[in-house]
Amino acid sequence: MTAPTTIPQHLASRLRELGAHCAFGIVGDFALRLFGELNADDFSVLVTTDEQGAGFAADAFARINGFGVVAVTYGAGGFKVANAAANAWAEQVPLLILSGAPGVGERENDPLLHHKVKTFDTQFNVFTELTCAQAILNSPHNAAEEIDRVIRTMLSEQRPGYIEVPRDMVSVAIDASTATIDPRLPRLDPIALEEALRDVMTELQNATTAVIHAGAMIERRHVESDLISFATTAGIPVATSSLARGVFPERHPLGLGVYLGALSPEHVVRRVEDADVILSMGVLQTDLTLGAFTANLDHKREILCSDTDVTVGYRTYRDVPLWAFLPALNSALNGKKLEIAHDPFPDHEPFDASDTSLTVERTMDAISAHLDQRHGLLLDPGEALFASVTMRVPAWCHGSAYYATMGYAVPGALGAGLADPEHRPVVLVGDGAFAMTGLEVASCAFHGVPAVFIVLDNQGFGTQRPIVDGPFNEIPALAAEKLIAVIGSGKGWYVETEIELDTALTEAFDSTEIAIIRVRLPKTARSAALTRLGAALAARA
Repeated sequence: MTAPTTIPQHLASRLRELGAHCAFGIVGDFALRLFGELNADDFSVLVTTDEQGAGFAADAFARINGFGVVAVTYGAGGFKVANAAANAWAEQVPLLILSGAPGVGERENDPLLHHKVKTFDTQFNVFTELTCAQAILNSPHNAAEEIDRVIRTMLSEQRPGYIEVPRDMVSVAIDASTATIDPRLPRLDPIALEEALRDVMTELQNATTAVIHAGAMIERRHVESDLISFATTAGIPVATSSLARGVFPERHPLGLGVYLGALSPEHVVRRVEDADVILSMGVLQTDLTLGAFTANLDHKREILCSDTDVTVGYRTYRDVPLWAFLPALNSALNGKKLEIAHDPFPDHEPFDASDTSLTVERTMDAISAHLDQRHGLLLDPGEALFASVTMRVPAWCHGSAYYATMGYAVPGALGAGLADPEHRPVVLVGDGAFAMTGLEVASCAFHGVPAVFIVLDNQGFGTQRPIVDGPFNEIPALAAEKLIAVIGSGKGWYVETEIELDTALTEAFDSTEIAIIRVRLPKTARSAALTRLGAALAARA
């Protein structure tokens, strides 16, 4: 069945269907009519301070709600979200880039319109490299089908997509399908599935020790509940990858925290690498998620369950996708616990603050002690990401943990806070990354997301110093806590000692306003994890 509608109306309907109740972005003249019509259909584009920040906010929204949208104008707006699109591609996030554009009629005779680069298709051509599906809606005859095709492909592949709307097409009448979008999930071979299940269950039943290494595709394919049910029924401990923290509750008795190769605490490394069976579920096998390839995983003892296949040692079962395999594996247990040895980790200890200068490790200990089920965590690349491997986070935790783009976490708080209002975003960010996108704190305040921002100030690009040091790692100093006065709401703290940090965290977590805590760390301070990573990367630099 089809019904008469317009491009903005069909877009708004489809996006609400996917749980995306808003977009993030900045308007421009080529997108004014598009934004206006979306708003008239009760679909808001929430303003940020910069397009890249809007892209990161939409990315974080998508990781929690399953789909996110960044909306921009042509050229000057569109190219500024290229980095966010690249991040979403690398980390498999369904982020839709929605761009206004010059009208179809305006393009005749190739005039030199503002924001144009090279040709009118240059922006489209750039995004063909960064997205899995693209469309320019330049005809009313197939506009709805093109919208549905892009969205369906994004859901199927869990990658970003791109839609460009010429401004003279915004109000044109189109016919659109009223049926819901049915994504084409990775192909399933039922016979291969049964063979893989038999093989994997045999390996698990013969094992004395086993561990699950859970990855981002668990979340992307929405099989978190199957993971939790399987692990708790079988009694197998779970470590997550740095891209998937929170898919299994880290403070559960079976939770090991994050496994990041040699960057993780030694007791986590030993639990994972010494297990008889390592069940890798949906882990993106990248350099950073494997600790700069310091992960020492014996292929003969590893079962690799990817988005499309299952490999047991050297035996691969094609077309056994994660979305089907994990629920089937859970059912195969038939409610029976496996004979897997596991000693639960102790609960995290309270933070006993002293009047001494802060170190990276003690800063992480303090933050961990204050985090609870009210909070979600966002981590920027660098010390914020690597030092936090010692934490066992209570709820979700997101960051650019593979693509590693600085500046993700602050705007990410906006998207995460709106996707999941039940959890208050807590951001860990270095002073270098905060300098890039820290002004998005104002966007959080403006849109009612009372996030807590903890700025680790080591006076420069501390992640790079262990690799190659030089004046290029020095940056302008920013009193981040004083941004509160600029935006006119919230409270800021500058702390140097454990007692000051403990007090600031208590007050910030008890408040209902924006909070910024700047933690002064020694310039040479670094965590054990960052030291190990620096040594690994320095060998290749």
